[in-house]
Amino acid sequence: MSPVSLGRQEVDHSRLDRPRVAASIASPLRTSRRAHSSSVAAEPVSSSGTLDDVAPGLDRVSDISRQLERAIVQGEYSPGQRLPPERLLSSQFQVSRSVIREALGRLASLGLVESRQGSGTRVTAPSGRQVSLGYERLLREVPERLAELAAVRLTLETSIASLAALHRRPEHLRELERLQQILHQPRRSLAAHVKADGDFHATLAEAAGNPFFSLVLSPIHDLLTESRLQTLRRYGASIAWQHHQRILDAVRAQDPAEAARAMEEHLTVNSRHLQEIDDATETEVSPSVDVVPLRRKPVSKHLPR
Repeated sequence: MSPVSLGRQEVDHSRLDRPRVAASIASPLRTSRRAHSSSVAAEPVSSSGTLDDVAPGLDRVSDISRQLERAIVQGEYSPGQRLPPERLLSSQFQVSRSVIREALGRLASLGLVESRQGSGTRVTAPSGRQVSLGYERLLREVPERLAELAAVRLTLETSIASLAALHRRPEHLRELERLQQILHQPRRSLAAHVKADGDFHATLAEAAGNPFFSLVLSPIHDLLTESRLQTLRRYGASIAWQHHQRILDAVRAQDPAEAARAMEEHLTVNSRHLQEIDDATETEVSPSVDVVPLRRKPVSKHLPR
C-alpha cells in the first residue's frame, strides 16, 4: 500500500501498528500526552479495531479535536489548507468516522475549519468572529455593559492611534485618505459611510504594527455597526470626517501625542451622541399616562328578592 501524505510527513499504512495510536500519527497531530498514549496502547484492540469500542469511557472526540486544534494553532496547517480525509484520520486515530466528524464539527464551531461538499475540510483564516459572538451574547444579557465596552475601546484606540503615528507606512496613509474621501461625499449612501468609518479605525489598527490590535478590535467594531448607523443617520458624516481628519493629520505628521488626543476627543463625542440618542429614544417610547377615573357601576334601587 502506498504511503499517504499527512501534513509534512508520510505515513505508510502497511507498517501501521494498530494498537499503537499516538506513535503512528504524523507530526501535525503529535501530542505531548505520551503517558496517556502509552496507557491506551496497552489495551487490547477489539475485532472492530476502533479505540472508542475498546475504551468507551475516554472522551476521544475532545482528545482528537484538541490535537487537531493544536496542530492548526501551531501552524502545521495554514489557512486554506485541506485537512486529511475522514477515512485517513479514522484509521490513524483508530476511531470510527462518526467520532472524526464530531471532532471536526467542534473545530468548525470554533471557527478553525470549514467543511464544503466535494472539497473536504479546510483551515480558515484567523478571525475575531467567535470573540464577537461572545461579546454579543454578553451585551444582550447585560446591556448596561456597553458603557464598559466603550471604556475599553477608548483605552485601546487611543493607544492604536499613537502607535499608528509611529509605524504607519505610505500604503496606510493612502487607504486612510481614500476612506476620508468617502466620508466627505454627502451623496454617498449611509451604508457606505458606515463602512468607511469602521474601515478607518481598522486601518489604524493595522498601521499600529501589532497584529493583535486588529484581532482584539475587530469583534468590538462588529458590535458598533448599529451605533454607527444611529450616529451617522442623526448627526451626518461630516462630524466623523472632521474628527478623522484631525487623527489622520497627526498620523501623517508622526505625532503620537496629538493622534491620541484626537482619537480620545472623537470617541468621547461619539459616546455623548449615543447617550443623546438613547435619551431621545426613551422619551419617544415612554407614553404619557392619563389617569382615567374609575366609573362605578350604578347600584340598583331594587333589591333582589
